[in-house]
Amino acid sequence: MFFSNLNHAQKTLRIGYVNMDYILENLDDYKTATEEYEIRLNMWKKEISEREVEIENKLKELEIQRPLLTETLYNDFKEEIDFEKEQLELYRQKRFGPNGDWVAQEKILIQPIQDEVLAAVQLIAERNKFDYVYDKSSAIVTLYSEKKYDISELVLKSILRQEKLENLEIDFTDDLIQKRRDSLSKVNELRKESLQRKRDSILKARKIK
Repeated sequence: MFFSNLNHAQKTLRIGYVNMDYILENLDDYKTATEEYEIRLNMWKKEISEREVEIENKLKELEIQRPLLTETLYNDFKEEIDFEKEQLELYRQKRFGPNGDWVAQEKILIQPIQDEVLAAVQLIAERNKFDYVYDKSSAIVTLYSEKKYDISELVLKSILRQEKLENLEIDFTDDLIQKRRDSLSKVNELRKESLQRKRDSILKARKIK
């Protein structure tokens, strides 16, 4: 029992690491998704900023006109502006709150690509019998690591290879569809020519009579 436990304790751990930032930065799909994500965030930020300016201008205008308004009118206008502020805050929470649209968009656009990378990491780790794989670009402090344990390139090549295969499959399918269409088009043309010959033959026979 003692020697068995000792041998188990002395088992050499195989540890690898990846640089997730490096992998993702070299994936076109990730670049496109990130750009689209940033565009949507910036669009929402701009929309909120513009509405803030509008409300602020309304408030300033109201204060300028205050001496000319009755207390009742002033309070009515102020309530309208306060209501707009509340609506804007609700909209801000809808877009950028803890469970806002920014989270949903990240899951839709970016997370599938991250999941694909993680799946590739897991597959390569299993093939190479790694016990642990760390992300070098995360908060983990790495003082030293040998290049031979870096599987970032393997992961990246694996994903790019799969993308090429999928593109080839799409191209092959499109090619088959196009060939099928060309074949049907040719058959239709032959049918038209055959019908036209029959019509011409009938017309010719009628003229002879």
